[in-house]
Amino acid sequence: MKFNFSVRTLLALATGVALTQSAIVAPISQFNPTITPVVAGAKPAPKLVKPNSNMVFPAAGSKPRQGSNVERAKEAMFRDGNYAKAKQYLDLALKTEPNEPLTYAMSTLYPFSAGDFEKVKVYGDKTTKAAERLMKTNPLRGNLYQGVGLAILGAYEMKKANGGALGALSKLQMVFEYMDKAKKLDPNNSELNLIKGYMDLLLAVNVPFADTNQAIEQLKNAQPRYLALRGMYIGHRDLKEYDKANNAIDAARKIAPQNPEFTYYKAQLLGIRGREQRNDNDLRESIKLFESAYQKHDGLLLSTIAQILSERCQAKSSLAQTNSDACYGFEAQLKQDNPNLVIGLTSLPALN
Repeated sequence: MKFNFSVRTLLALATGVALTQSAIVAPISQFNPTITPVVAGAKPAPKLVKPNSNMVFPAAGSKPRQGSNVERAKEAMFRDGNYAKAKQYLDLALKTEPNEPLTYAMSTLYPFSAGDFEKVKVYGDKTTKAAERLMKTNPLRGNLYQGVGLAILGAYEMKKANGGALGALSKLQMVFEYMDKAKKLDPNNSELNLIKGYMDLLLAVNVPFADTNQAIEQLKNAQPRYLALRGMYIGHRDLKEYDKANNAIDAARKIAPQNPEFTYYKAQLLGIRGREQRNDNDLRESIKLFESAYQKHDGLLLSTIAQILSERCQAKSSLAQTNSDACYGFEAQLKQDNPNLVIGLTSLPALN
């Protein structure tokens, strides 16, 4: 049994917001981007603030934690689609919220993207240790994030020198043991349902007989809503339930209209449907939306920008009924033009 721990897979397991960049045409398991080191955009660093709560994912109906850097990072990354600003908040959260396991879990994305797998291990260990300290005051989150920390370490096992599936699989079994312990404490917990739902989505594309519908049902009880809807979109898209996928992404865009990733996902869906159903109107609209998302590239990851360019090219080729062989290789081009950058790219191809 082979598990592909890509950047998006890691994000799924590490932050409960699985595959934030994974709303792409091909199955999740096919993607394994290697990205150069992170350099945040040139925007001013946000003001250092102190946390006033240990609940990162508030229950439905409760107010979000104000003044928390990790909460602000989560909203910047997943609600607003701004990974540069999220990186700034996470750097602050490492100082202000050292006992919050999600601080380390989310921070893992950047060294993993940069190929710094030893730093990934450091963050995985810190996630686990912070979760262990939570066991006395919040055993549900303590168990939950011990599982997340082990998932990060499993990704490290897959990527380290001479690594392989054996170490990752042994940790994966323990991940689910911790998840089961958390579920016994409160099966309706919104944070648990979010992380477990995305993990189920991951398994659905990597493990035979895994059930995508089960993941979608889990996400129906998850919060924040924009993250749950993102996962439901991915699930329905992979099941080719395009009407349901459209409803999910439209609802997500209504909650977070400023998020360029959600605009990209809508464009993606129209591009898929347009190609499969030979619907020129869908293709034209998808091209417009791809271009709209591209205009907000400042906070997006390099890999997402490459996907936008590639899928826009495919939509244009389908509309013109021409060969799409030239629609690939954008990621390599962006890396060459933007050495040492993952976000805040300085050199981008013009749309034509």
